[in-house]
Amino acid sequence: MTTPTPGAHTRSRHSAASQAPGAEDDRGGFPVLKAVLFVAGCALLVLAAANLTHLAQWSQQWGQIPVFLGFFLLMSVAGRWFWTGADAILAKVIGNQ
Repeated sequence: MTTPTPGAHTRSRHSAASQAPGAEDDRGGFPVLKAVLFVAGCALLVLAAANLTHLAQWSQQWGQIPVFLGFFLLMSVAGRWFWTGADAILAKVIGNQ
């Protein structure tokens, strides 16, 4: 049986992510990081939609699988950022119900 070392640091029950800027906090501040993610997600979604006509050309140039996987990754990240920001903004505007 081991005994704890005096003066050793113990882990906090709160994760580092909860202390990150833009994380949900009790102070009632606006989540700026999530708003930035919302804007970035919107921009990526618009850029993806604007380049849909180039997918066939890119598939011929680089292959269907890399283009499909890259586009899927881009849309997944953009959608995740969009909904993260949208959820935070709506929670701030209409409250957590």
